[in-house]
Amino acid sequence: MWELILSEHNLTSETLQLAEMRAELVSIGEKERILRERSADREAYRYLLDAHRSIARASLLGKQGLSVSPQDGDKDGQLAA
Repeated sequence: MWELILSEHNLTSETLQLAEMRAELVSIGEKERILRERSADREAYRYLLDAHRSIARASLLGKQGLSVSPQDGDKDGQLAA
């Protein structure tokens, strides 16, 4: 009789442990998914920000034109003072 009770107890505790482990794995998987989504969101944000900066820079240069005149350099390639 005791053997039957102990074997049922062991199966129950093992079943509970397996259920807890599965729940923990599901939780870990969910956390990994969220981190991947956040990483993708940050990457998309960086891309859009870079595109916005490029467009703003191009429109700024289009309005002002290039007002930088080339300077002569010496034989070493350094600019004259």
